[in-house]
Amino acid sequence: MFLLAVSGESAVAQTFDEAVAAYERGDYASAYRGFKNHAERGDAGAQYRLGSMYRNGIEVARSYVAAVKWFRRSAEQGHPNAQYSLGGMYFYGRGVPQDYSEAIAWYRRGAEQGHASAQYGLGSMYYRGHGVRQDHAEAAQWFLRGAEQGNIYAQWWLGIMFEEGTGVLQDYVQAHKWYNIASSCFQESMNRARLVYNRDRVAAHLSSSQLATAQRLAREWRPRDMNSESPSSKLPTDVTRRDPHEQLRRTGTGSGFLVTAQGHVLTNAHVVRGCAEVRVAPALSAQVLAYDNASDLALLAIPASSMAVAMFRQGRGIRAGANVTILGYPLPGRVSSETIVTAGVVSALAGPSDDRRLIQITAPIQPGNSGGPVLDITGNVVGVVVSSLDAVQVARDTGTIPQNVNFAVAAGAARAFLDAESVPYLTAPSDTPLATDQVATIGKKFTVLVECWQPRN
Repeated sequence: MFLLAVSGESAVAQTFDEAVAAYERGDYASAYRGFKNHAERGDAGAQYRLGSMYRNGIEVARSYVAAVKWFRRSAEQGHPNAQYSLGGMYFYGRGVPQDYSEAIAWYRRGAEQGHASAQYGLGSMYYRGHGVRQDHAEAAQWFLRGAEQGNIYAQWWLGIMFEEGTGVLQDYVQAHKWYNIASSCFQESMNRARLVYNRDRVAAHLSSSQLATAQRLAREWRPRDMNSESPSSKLPTDVTRRDPHEQLRRTGTGSGFLVTAQGHVLTNAHVVRGCAEVRVAPALSAQVLAYDNASDLALLAIPASSMAVAMFRQGRGIRAGANVTILGYPLPGRVSSETIVTAGVVSALAGPSDDRRLIQITAPIQPGNSGGPVLDITGNVVGVVVSSLDAVQVARDTGTIPQNVNFAVAAGAARAFLDAESVPYLTAPSDTPLATDQVATIGKKFTVLVECWQPRN
């Protein structure tokens, strides 16, 4: 009896720092007791720690509801980590209904206190238009603040924005710098490799002196403290692009197709690269979630839809000589506003220079087909339209005009891209052949028109 009483008194008397030390050495039971004791007494740091244990299911059964409760108590006292975490719970709808307005409110409170992850989160909300009017210039400002403190995702996005000229004036030196810094800090090998690829791609646009400058800037960069001010902590107004929604005009179109009921759309990277705004017709604002420039693919997000979703061919891949159907929106407004259907065959299982990421098809394509689905005889996706052979150049080189030499990203490459982005696409066996008009009916239900909008000059 006496020993139990002493043990209980020891737990109550445990300081917050002792609870932290217990957590760090893996004594989660002692840490939980200590955090709970201090959290119930109103300690904001303990409330945040306790919320994290409930969110992650450490020592206790995972409970997002309990996590939200403790994050809120801590956040309301001004704890920036809790403000960022509570924003994340609202963003993902964990323990509370999903609410972008609440998410951005809590991200902002943390960001304004200098919390780097909250600054990245707030920048993401502005970039995608979640809970706030989409504003790439404002996104760049918040990404910069987070990047300067060492947030690698903010650094990555700054690299993208400087490379593409989205929200800022295009600057390959700055793009190279931020890609380089992020790649040196990333521990996860796949993302580090992607950053190195981006950095090296940008390097091709730089002169030797510009490359030396970019490398020097990366070497000299040091993360700043969250409470310190830096001359570079705000982008100059002359390198930002304000209000990308104002006075926009449609400058290009492509096609895409829905791959999840949550609103993921697959298209070509070249269709949406550098756009001030991307729309899925007739009027849905789309967020660009990811690019794969090597395969010329991009992943978009639109609000969850009741539209049908595409299914990829299951099992053995398409064979040369197999019939295929293409859907898309070539030359919208000039040819037709309806989905255009063309048919052909797979003529080769590789593209130029034997690139196995591509397949060659004979189905005719026009500008605007890019990003549309290539379907087999059961309506399953076997490719993503990407390009046609440059007939003018071939005619100059050979004196012959090529006929129906077109290319699509192979389904395997498209699925690898979706796997890398953790998108749960569907597959189906191709064992029930259909007529072309039946395949077209299936494809029209998930094929969409993708539009690129830019400010009027």
